[in-house]
Amino acid sequence: MIKIKIIKVRSIIFSITIAILIMSLIIFFLKNRQEERTVSVFSSIQIQSNQSFLHSIDGKVFEKIMCMSLPALDSFKEKKPLIDIRGITGVMSKALTNIDILNPETYFSMQLPVISLMKTETTFTPGVELSPMNPGIFENEHDPSESLPQPENDELERAKIEKLELISGEPLVLIYHTHTTEAYMPSEKYMYKPRDKSYHTDDLNYSVVKIGEIVASELNQLKIPTMHNKTVHDVPTYMTSYTNSLKTVEQVLKQKPSIKIVIDIHRDAPIVDPQKSREITTVEIDGITYSRFMLVIGSDKTFPHPHWEENYKFANLLNNKLEQLYPGISRGINLRSERFNQHLSKKAVLLEIGSHGNTMEESLNSAKVFAEALTSLIEELSIVE
Repeated sequence: MIKIKIIKVRSIIFSITIAILIMSLIIFFLKNRQEERTVSVFSSIQIQSNQSFLHSIDGKVFEKIMCMSLPALDSFKEKKPLIDIRGITGVMSKALTNIDILNPETYFSMQLPVISLMKTETTFTPGVELSPMNPGIFENEHDPSESLPQPENDELERAKIEKLELISGEPLVLIYHTHTTEAYMPSEKYMYKPRDKSYHTDDLNYSVVKIGEIVASELNQLKIPTMHNKTVHDVPTYMTSYTNSLKTVEQVLKQKPSIKIVIDIHRDAPIVDPQKSREITTVEIDGITYSRFMLVIGSDKTFPHPHWEENYKFANLLNNKLEQLYPGISRGINLRSERFNQHLSKKAVLLEIGSHGNTMEESLNSAKVFAEALTSLIEELSIVE
């Protein structure tokens, strides 16, 4: 009986809200039908249209579209009042019906869900598992639109890169995971039940988070102050994972401005078949089996990214250091059109450790190698007092 009453109350609330929504739409359309509207997005950008459909859309929609195309314009938005009555009303209506009664954009989002995705910077990293609708689309693919800058020798490269200054008691390195639930092939020591065929798990003791934990621990032991953020970013969907991790990294960097090196640790899946992937991402050095590394660097082809060349130089030095210490352990650098949130730092790297064909043990071996190589590079780039 109680459940039936609750359902009836919800139905009444929903019906009232829909009625208000319909009335608002009628008033809104009638008002805008009377005149030709010029939508002023910013003082220097105007969009004019005679089409009744465009007349019916609030100018804020165009503002959002322009900000997505030119993110720098976002800084010119008006400041919101201390108490936003309009915003509160919208939040309440959206909580009840999933529609913001004061925002026409949400009316269309209900019928065309893809509109809601326009608010995010959808990004895919290399690896077929990240494109389930088209397996293999990113398989070992270097962006053909990119011409790789030719790196100079390490000494000249180091001279051109901004030096590092360690601040006592403050972190220098941030490790996080955009695809937090990526995991490895179950093994005797790390046996778990994957939630899908491409090896993902919500148990962070078996995902790439465990790898990040070891890298951070090793770096701290080597006197490189490091933070490890374990926030889950790819649940419930991969589509917004980079938008989610962007917020996390922005918040951390705001709180800890001493951080200069930002590393997003993933595990790859270059081929659907894990065994075939393993052939690409595994190497034995001095009798020890390691998961191989791949460094992914974003560019400015898709979104503004003023630091991408600095990131690329840093990645080259890091890749050379890995190969110097453990020849054959790196698969090289993959330069992409997407920026992978690397615009937030001059020394940002997306690090793929192994694939779904590797085990946790092999990847943990590699985690220690990476910490060793990064420590050596940091020492070379540090300001000597």
